[in-house]
Amino acid sequence: MPAVEADGPLVDDELDALFAPLADASLIALAVSGGSDSLALTDCVTRWRRRRGGVPQALVLTVDHRLRRGSRREAANVVAIARERGMMARVLAWTGPPPQSNVEAAARAVRYRLLLKAAGEAGASHLLLAHHRDDVAETFVMRLKRGAGVFGLAAMRPVVSVGGLTILRPFLDVPRRRLVATTAAASLAPVEDAMNADPRFLRARVRRMLPRIAEAGLDPSLFADAARRLAAAADAIDAAASALIDEAVETDAFAVAWVDFRRLTAAPDEVRLRVLVRVLIAIGGEDYPPERERLDRLALAMAAHRNGRFKRTLAGAVVEWRAGRFVFYREMGRGGLPTMALKVGFDGVWDHRFQVAVGKDAPGGLTIGPLGEDGRRLVGAYAGNLPAGALAAVPAIRRRQKLLAVPALDYVAGGGEALPVTLSPAVAVRLRRPPLFPDFAVGP
Repeated sequence: MPAVEADGPLVDDELDALFAPLADASLIALAVSGGSDSLALTDCVTRWRRRRGGVPQALVLTVDHRLRRGSRREAANVVAIARERGMMARVLAWTGPPPQSNVEAAARAVRYRLLLKAAGEAGASHLLLAHHRDDVAETFVMRLKRGAGVFGLAAMRPVVSVGGLTILRPFLDVPRRRLVATTAAASLAPVEDAMNADPRFLRARVRRMLPRIAEAGLDPSLFADAARRLAAAADAIDAAASALIDEAVETDAFAVAWVDFRRLTAAPDEVRLRVLVRVLIAIGGEDYPPERERLDRLALAMAAHRNGRFKRTLAGAVVEWRAGRFVFYREMGRGGLPTMALKVGFDGVWDHRFQVAVGKDAPGGLTIGPLGEDGRRLVGAYAGNLPAGALAAVPAIRRRQKLLAVPALDYVAGGGEALPVTLSPAVAVRLRRPPLFPDFAVGP
C-alpha cells in the first residue's frame, strides 16, 4: 500500500473531485442502509451540498427488507438523519414473501429494484451507491473462487447508465477504513448488519480472510487494481464483440437472431464467447451470462457442427442450424411466455423482445401473449427457414382468449382493420447494449 495514502476521514477538499459527475445535477438520490459506508456517503454529500448553497436537491432512499427485528426503527433513523441534513427521505418497504433460500441474493435483487424504481419516479438523474475499494477486492475474490472469467472478475464501474438513470459510485478508490472514520467524525452511529459477519455467507468469510492475506503482502488494493485492469480488458473484448456482431449477426421482425457460422468461428475464443453471451442475453432475456461450463459446451458443439440437424437450448434461447446459419430464438419454456393486459396508452416492453404501444382507440380487454403452437397452426404461419418454435414465440393480441392479430405476421383475424397496437422488435437494441455489469448490489 502506498505510504502516502490517507487513513483519516474524507475532508471537504476531496469532495468536489469525488462528486464531479454531479456538478450539473438538479436532483440526486442516495441509497442509504444505515451502515457505516452509506452514512459516510450521507455526510459527504451533506458537506458538499453545503459548500454549494444546498444544490443539488438530494433524496435519501432506504430499503426496509423486514427480514430482521428492528428494521423499521433502523429505516426511521435513516430518515431522521437525512432530514436533519436538509435532505428529503423515503422508506422503501419490501412487501413480498420472505425468501426461503439464497436470502442475500434475493434481498439484494429486491433492494436494487426498489431503489432504481424510486429514484426514477422521483426524477433523479443519479443514484449514488457507497461501494468502496474493499468491496471491489471482496467481489474479486468471491468471483475468483466461483471460477469467473474476465467479465466476472472485472471491477464494479464507477458510472453505469440504466435507462435514464446514472448509477454513481464515488468511493471505489476509497478504502473502507476511511469511510468508517468519516462516519465516526460525523458522530453518526451505524447499524451493524449481522449478515455481514455471518459465516454462512461467502462475502462474510472473504471479509474475514482478507486481513490475513494482507499480512502476507496481498493488500485489498492489489485485488482492486487487478479488477480495474480486467475491466479494461473486458471493455476491449466487448468492443471486438460489437464489431463482430455488426458483421456476423442479423435480427429480424420476429425478434430472432441469425449468426454467420464462418465469421463467428474465425474469431478469437473470448470474443466468440462474448458474442454468444450477448446473443443469448438479447434473445433469452437473462441479465447474467450462463455458467461458463454450459457456455463452453454450446460453443464447442457449434464449432464442431458441419451440417444436418442441430438444436440446443441455453439461457432461455433455442439455437438451431438453418440454411447455413445458426438461428437463435426465444424458448417457450415449461412455464410458457408471459401474458399481460394491454391498457389504452400503454407504452412498454413485452418479454424484453418487443416494444409495445397501445393507441387511444384500442378496445378494452386486450391482452398480449405468445402466439403458441395452436395459434401458429390456426393462422397457418410460415416464414421460410424460420423454425416453427420461433413463430410460436412471437406476440399475439387476443381479446377474451380469441386471437385478433399477430402484428409480426401482418395477420388480422377475418381480414379486418389493424388494431391500434404497435409492436417493434427490441432485440437489436439489447444486443447492442448488453447489461455489462447488471449486479449493482455487489457489496453489503
